[in-house]
Amino acid sequence: MYSQRLLVALCSVLILTVAADGDATSHNSLKSKLPRPGVCGVNLADRIIGGQKTALNAYPWTVLLIAQPTNGNSQSYSCGGSLISDQYVLTAAHCFRELPPGFNITKVRLGEWDLLSEEDCVDGVCADKPIDIDVGSAAIHEDYDSVDIHNDIALIKLSRKVSYTDFISPVCLPLSISNNEPDSSKNFTVVGWGATERGQERPGVFGNRYKLEVVVPGVDLDECKKTYPRLIDSELCAGGELLKDSCSGDSGGCLAAHEDDGYWYQYGVVSYGRGCGRRDTPGVYARVTSFLSWIDNHMEVAAESDNNVDES
Repeated sequence: MYSQRLLVALCSVLILTVAADGDATSHNSLKSKLPRPGVCGVNLADRIIGGQKTALNAYPWTVLLIAQPTNGNSQSYSCGGSLISDQYVLTAAHCFRELPPGFNITKVRLGEWDLLSEEDCVDGVCADKPIDIDVGSAAIHEDYDSVDIHNDIALIKLSRKVSYTDFISPVCLPLSISNNEPDSSKNFTVVGWGATERGQERPGVFGNRYKLEVVVPGVDLDECKKTYPRLIDSELCAGGELLKDSCSGDSGGCLAAHEDDGYWYQYGVVSYGRGCGRRDTPGVYARVTSFLSWIDNHMEVAAESDNNVDES
């Protein structure tokens, strides 16, 4: 399951949509901890082309999780994630729970675009050099279910705050967006470095060298249950189009939508799916709006414990 959600043809759109975690008025505490739209949700390269490279400064909240063996200095990219504030990253619980034995998530890379280039440039324009920040601590949802993959969400606290740039800035969370719009009425975008070019023959090695984007339609939950009968309301589905999906290395990545106010909001966390990019087989995402209170409760302190993981 750990390798199921990396990017396939572009690989994976982010699930987004809506699930109720309460009215907007109940999220004042979380709102005080998160940046406001205009600081978050700004995509300076505002274009969506399914299955294509992003622009250098597109989706600046997209991050990579770096795993290292307990004994040794080697490292590999293991999952995606999204920056939601200057010190917190949202990702999937299974990115921690389904790691190979002896590996730990130790760092988060921000501002990446081309995995094989030290300096990312397009037509003479270059991005800032990506930065790696140590994981300070991580909170994994205490009800994460590794069998049915429910509550597949985790929150990383970086060891230090990050300064926002044109290439590193947060996505917004949908605190005030209406929760009444059906999933099937939305189109989402998912971004990552999945398995589109080099395959999945080496676990932990992403398939594509460039950050890619794809647009995926939301799918009604009842319709999606025909494929995944055990789905619950805190999950949502998107995709089902041939070769447009998230795949193994996209796990933990952001499913986002461009809302009417001009900013981008995260609605889903890439969780799992049956294969990658199959027709009529959507991907499954953790529904962010169902976990806003959980995120709020874990943002001030993600207490360190063994292996920097908190499940209390």
